[in-house]
Amino acid sequence: MKFREFIEYLDEKGKLVKIKKEVSIEYEIATLMKMLDGKPLLFENVAGYDMPVAANVCCNRSLLAEGLQIDEKELIKKMLNAIENPVEPEVKEAEGYRELNSLEDLPILLHYPQDGGKYISSAIVVANDAEYGLNASYHRMMVIGENKVVMRILPRDFHKYIERGLKEFAICIGNPISVAIASAISTPTEVNELAIANALEPTHLIEIGNHKVPESEIIMIAEITDEMHDEGPFLDLTETFDIVRKQKVAKIKKIYAKEKAIYHALLPGGLEHKTLMGTPKEPTIFYEVSKVCDVKDVYITPGGCSWLHG
Repeated sequence: MKFREFIEYLDEKGKLVKIKKEVSIEYEIATLMKMLDGKPLLFENVAGYDMPVAANVCCNRSLLAEGLQIDEKELIKKMLNAIENPVEPEVKEAEGYRELNSLEDLPILLHYPQDGGKYISSAIVVANDAEYGLNASYHRMMVIGENKVVMRILPRDFHKYIERGLKEFAICIGNPISVAIASAISTPTEVNELAIANALEPTHLIEIGNHKVPESEIIMIAEITDEMHDEGPFLDLTETFDIVRKQKVAKIKKIYAKEKAIYHALLPGGLEHKTLMGTPKEPTIFYEVSKVCDVKDVYITPGGCSWLHG
């Protein structure tokens, strides 16, 4: 399902907690996300913004399965099949988007007092390389200006693309559930995560700002720069603060938002963070272990922060 469709689905099923009182992006929303962790939330009245904030949307495996319209028991095999049989997505024309002025138009949260700044923590970067094609991956981004972010970039595919000369790329917030899952799956560089998403559930792309991207609530066109800036502290999966590092700065060139867009906030160290990072690793473990023995199921445990133990 598309992000907004999933929010509407959760509401229809009585699983969405709507918070109507005015709330602040500075600590208050994050505090409520933590207090109500495990429950999908919609903050309808965000002080200073006309955009609602959805949170804890994919905070367990059952919700991921519902987002794909399958039974939870089918989730690992569905992911494994999509990895083995990706389907290149159809590209459609973008419709129903408006242009925003700056990052200040988005209700980007300040989560914890120790944070280095306001963080976009649910963003998926979509980048294109002439040889390897499209790549989709998660990257946290700390806001350092009206249209500037410093990004945590690990030495993986997006980093490789930058080393090969990539400058411009897209940043997507409020993504289809299939894309949210596929973008956390580890694949060889030449495998398009958006084709995996399309195999999980039919998921077309749109063309906007000369970029092919999922039909997300918010799409930003950005350019990587040579500028370096301190990134962090940031609360990681283990609920410990990551160290401060010098990381690359990106300049935001364009911001597109759907009419009545919903901003997706992801609580660092929360259940949604752990579910989206941990669960998509399970099919890889299933595949590798099945080389030496029969495998019934795989479960990455909360006791290992949904990352260190399965």
